[in-house]
Amino acid sequence: MRMLQFFTNGLMDELDREILNLLIANGRISARNIVKRLEEKGIKISERGVGKRMVKLEHDKVILGYTTMVDLQKVNMATTRLVTVKFTSPRDFLQRMEEMKKYLTESPFCDFSARTNGDIDWVEIKFFNNHEQAKKEEDLYRSWFGDIIEDYKSYDLDIQKWGWQIFDETNFDRFIQQVLKKERQVLAPSQSVVSKIAR
Repeated sequence: MRMLQFFTNGLMDELDREILNLLIANGRISARNIVKRLEEKGIKISERGVGKRMVKLEHDKVILGYTTMVDLQKVNMATTRLVTVKFTSPRDFLQRMEEMKKYLTESPFCDFSARTNGDIDWVEIKFFNNHEQAKKEEDLYRSWFGDIIEDYKSYDLDIQKWGWQIFDETNFDRFIQQVLKKERQVLAPSQSVVSKIAR
């Protein structure tokens, strides 16, 4: 059984992260299957132990809820749109921003919206049944909030990956080192050929 390292913030340890990543991938996974998946990684814990940790994570508001992943094509949500917005600043900007936030929060098709910095001020991800629906919403959105929008761009996405995992600096560094090692292994034979030709 390998040692489990504590996070630097002291709130949860590596085992909590392993459990959370399994739940992120499948919110309906049973404690029994979590135990089996952890055993494959050399981590031993009982079903009761997993259950206790899940209850604690829920109590501590680390787990805020459980959700279902669906095939967007099969539920007729085939158009995924990324929207970027650059703002202008009229007098009533703050009030209009609140109205825009309320619209996005209440709209069933907006999955994600966030303030950002740099060349753009705001990003959104929206899901629609088709392109016509997406275009209609875009026209209405630009009409309703055009007074605070300096620049608006939209991009239809062909999603290659959906989902994420919890990680810390150690995991990040380990992943990058693995990628660099693979890259060096791929480049090594070609560099060898080049050096032979040079001679």
